Amino acid sequence: MAQVTALETLEREVERIGARPAASYASVVVPTGLQILDDLLPNGGLPRGRVVEWSGPASSGKTAVLRASLERLRGDGESVALIDGTGALYAPDWVRLVPGEGEFWVVRPDSAAEATWCADLLLRSGAFGAVALRIAEPAATPLGRGASVRLQRLAEEAAAVFVTVGHAAIAALRLGFRPGHIEPLMNTGFGPFLPPVRPVWIRVGKRGATEVPVLCPIAPHRRLPATRDRKGPL
Repeated sequence: MAQVTALETLEREVERIGARPAASYASVVVPTGLQILDDLLPNGGLPRGRVVEWSGPASSGKTAVLRASLERLRGDGESVALIDGTGALYAPDWVRLVPGEGEFWVVRPDSAAEATWCADLLLRSGAFGAVALRIAEPAATPLGRGASVRLQRLAEEAAAVFVTVGHAAIAALRLGFRPGHIEPLMNTGFGPFLPPVRPVWIRVGKRGATEVPVLCPIAPHRRLPATRDRKGPL
């Protein structure tokens, strides 16, 4: 029996949903919900119909900020799709996006090439207010010029936010991430603990562009609890 690919499964699932109503994408930008970042972004949010590149090293806050932005859209009742091309998504971090109106889909393709085609199919459906593609960072450009142009055209037709977490050959907006430093907070009765937010530096534009510090919420399932040692504070 022939193996069914993630792309073939996705094609069948997309057939059962239709394009979202025009009223759901009346605005040309979508706020991220992080005010200091929205103040820096052109027109106060992520643009619809454009390729938005998020780049930076591992553990630099890319996924945390992406989750906060998509959660903001889900709060408005828009459908959102996340393509996990890295295969490293930690599902419990994303449960807050499931309830509510609309759809929240997570697609885990079998290969990097298939991940791009999944993005193509989801944008072409017109059913999602945002499609995010998490791609690995090999030596070669993960999202080439041809794919970038095609996906931007489809995002424009669907009036959808399209974010690629990883380098794209062509992007209308580029956000560069680097991690901030977390200072442990001390309490007389307990040891160090992490606050429910993490500092992230985000650069908007090319090198030399403005960079701002953003406090991004940490998913509740990943917060580290305060610890107490029998001998007293650590």
